[in-house]
Amino acid sequence: MLVSFIIYFNILILSALYCLFAMLPFMTIVIILRFNRQKIAHWLRFFIVWYGKFIIRFAGFPFIRVTYEDTAPDEMEPGIIIVNHRSASDPFLVAFLDREIIQMVNGWPMRLPFFGFFARHAEYIDITRTPYDELRRHVEYLLLKGVSVVTFPEGTRSGNLTMNQFHGSIFRVAHELKATVTPVCITGNQNIPSRNFRLSCGHIRIRKLPSLRPEIIAGFTPFTLKTHVRDIIVDETSKMDAIQ
Repeated sequence: MLVSFIIYFNILILSALYCLFAMLPFMTIVIILRFNRQKIAHWLRFFIVWYGKFIIRFAGFPFIRVTYEDTAPDEMEPGIIIVNHRSASDPFLVAFLDREIIQMVNGWPMRLPFFGFFARHAEYIDITRTPYDELRRHVEYLLLKGVSVVTFPEGTRSGNLTMNQFHGSIFRVAHELKATVTPVCITGNQNIPSRNFRLSCGHIRIRKLPSLRPEIIAGFTPFTLKTHVRDIIVDETSKMDAIQ
């Protein structure tokens, strides 16, 4: 309980400090850009990513350690990033991917009074309210702008070492758009926090795997692509859990 209290207290204080110190440069950028929505969205994504890094690095210190490994550092082109989903900390942890990203999320984060405002204006996708054709157009629009789309196709966090089945819509989008698909594995955070939001000490590992190129994806159907990517992540997370 003490660890949970300290970390949540740190999150509260650090979030307030980050917002306070980020507000002046952000409002300056808004004025300089003359309220251009697309350019403001770019800068919002920048501030959101650095907020995630800031919270993960400092709020949990020294109780939580994070290790990021990029197995294909030369692959930086925008694409669809598929991530397993064990914990509510996953959306923060993808900030370590070192690229401009948005996330596909369930409806509730978009309805939050403060963070939801920034997520909506950063062009995040509410998967619960977005019809397929609109989803496809929006993902294509983002990829053309150089923005990668992070998605958790399990839909809900597993809360343990198992992996839920994947939903298929994003794989259909990837197949139709001939987009690059990048699997990313996160382990060690199933209790950071747990499903009842208690926090434990631990070591979180994030591993970005080699991407599946469009010419490879063309050899799959959306269903077999979904199965193939899930198998890759299941196999890799099993290896990572073994050394956790």
